[in-house]
Amino acid sequence: MRLNRPATTRQASVKINEDGFMYYPMNPTSKEHWAPNPAVRNAHGTMVPLSANSPWSTALGPTHFSWMFQKESPENWPKVTAPDIWFCYRTNPSISFWDTKEVVKRIAEFPFIVAFAYSYDETNHMADVLLPECTDFESTQLIRVGGSKFIEQFWDHEGFALRQPAVKPHGDTRDFTEIATELAVRAGLLEDYNKAINRGSACVSLRTDNYDFSLDTTQRHSVDTIWDRTCQAASAELSNGRDSDGLGWYKEHGLRTRPISRLSWYLFPELKKQGIRFEMPFQERLYRVGLELGNRLHERGIKWWDTQLCEYGGLPKVHDFPGIWEQETIKQGGSFKEFPFWLITSRSMQYAWGSNVGVQLMDEVAGNLRGHKGVVINSGKAKELGIADGDLIEVHSYTGKTQGPAILSQGIRPDTLLMMGQFDHWATPYAKDLKAPSMNSLIAMSMALTDSTGSGADLARVGVKRLGAAS
Repeated sequence: MRLNRPATTRQASVKINEDGFMYYPMNPTSKEHWAPNPAVRNAHGTMVPLSANSPWSTALGPTHFSWMFQKESPENWPKVTAPDIWFCYRTNPSISFWDTKEVVKRIAEFPFIVAFAYSYDETNHMADVLLPECTDFESTQLIRVGGSKFIEQFWDHEGFALRQPAVKPHGDTRDFTEIATELAVRAGLLEDYNKAINRGSACVSLRTDNYDFSLDTTQRHSVDTIWDRTCQAASAELSNGRDSDGLGWYKEHGLRTRPISRLSWYLFPELKKQGIRFEMPFQERLYRVGLELGNRLHERGIKWWDTQLCEYGGLPKVHDFPGIWEQETIKQGGSFKEFPFWLITSRSMQYAWGSNVGVQLMDEVAGNLRGHKGVVINSGKAKELGIADGDLIEVHSYTGKTQGPAILSQGIRPDTLLMMGQFDHWATPYAKDLKAPSMNSLIAMSMALTDSTGSGADLARVGVKRLGAAS
């Protein structure tokens, strides 16, 4: 549903191309239209045709280029500079990225950092300005629910739900809508800001052929005014213009939905309706854009992406994926004898990656689940190494090391270790005292470990050393 605009339903993203196949908005690779100068630091529009060009594309390309190339740009590539001003909102890349120690070094080079903060953490530790935003329990926002666009596909309804303050704001905090409006006023962007809201940037378009609840673009509007108009437009959208219930109605009722057909769960009926053929098994477009991208890069003397170019083909190829990590380990001076294990990770249900590790309740729940707060290792393999359950062990790769208690299990391969979540906190209150093992310091940002889409994997070759008996 996020392929082609408008990003409203899965069916709305279905379009036919000139060959009769499903249209996909690949970034151009032809000589006339290719973009040789990246518009953003991850260069997705230049290097990754499959990332497309939309507001979420910057999260799909090789985001680690922003950090890697700031240290040293590759051959025939424009110098990557630090941003003059860097805004950090509800994120902690010092923890949630690969090779986090390297990321911290790059962030420390930024001349000016503004961070929205609830509490102290590893990234806002380096901020010049901290802005205290209201939490979700203290602020207002209308959110789309249901349909085939958000979170789960299988809803029988679509509509809108209101998040509203449950408690009064604490301290000198402000609703983010108020902060955004204030920034727009001070930056001289108020008219464009209001136009964006009218177009639907806040949640829903305020003006269509059926209704008009537009904001006066020359005036500053309050939080309640903005969300009242948004609620009115949401009501009108769901009722085809018949109703215009505003913020007060949503505060009382909480949400508003309308039924949808289960056929909206599936793309095939729309493909059939438009006469779109399946491009199988030969992917001609993928093969062609790979050749074109290679030509564009070679014309500029860029050869360091050649390995990634090999992945473009009309038919799938068998790749030795483990070999990619093994070869890079050897290239960095390691050996299979020194690093005999594969280290993998898993998303923990109670931890939102590394963002809520400072919440004591999450730690308490995690303590009831096997596998947390330690390194899961095969029981038989641990016995061979003289490691007992609960022993303190060190896990190391060619980039760093971490430590934690051994958790013995028969349910894991003898050549594999498992660590849950993302930790390595050294500033976040409570989280920094957990001393949980984390693979953040064990994974390198590496061109050799980057695929053609700019992606990598939470994977590393590691070694294990016993440090002491269980405490």
